[in-house]
Amino acid sequence: MYNDDFSINRRASRRENANLPAQYFIKKQSARYMDCTIVNLSRSGAGVLFPAGETLDKGAPVFLDVVVPKSFEQLTLRGEIKRNYHEGSKLFGGIKFDSLLPEDMFIKLVAP
Repeated sequence: MYNDDFSINRRASRRENANLPAQYFIKKQSARYMDCTIVNLSRSGAGVLFPAGETLDKGAPVFLDVVVPKSFEQLTLRGEIKRNYHEGSKLFGGIKFDSLLPEDMFIKLVAP
């Protein structure tokens, strides 16, 4: 599914597979929040599956809103698009967060 072979050795923190529905907003580009899926997550960033027609400019500020599983808590993650690529008809983006996600929140988001 998600191929991240060239950046394996660059990870600052562990990355876990995820399947988190979310909404995103790209500053100075989006007209409204749109649906996306967080496919993997670390404390410092995320891999996100975006709609195929989206434009992901490197360096663009992005906001991800996600509901914490098994809770009513909503979390807004702020970051920057670091890279993007197509895999077939799917568009993936690599997001680096502005600040580290707290460990306890990371565990809640990736827990089975």
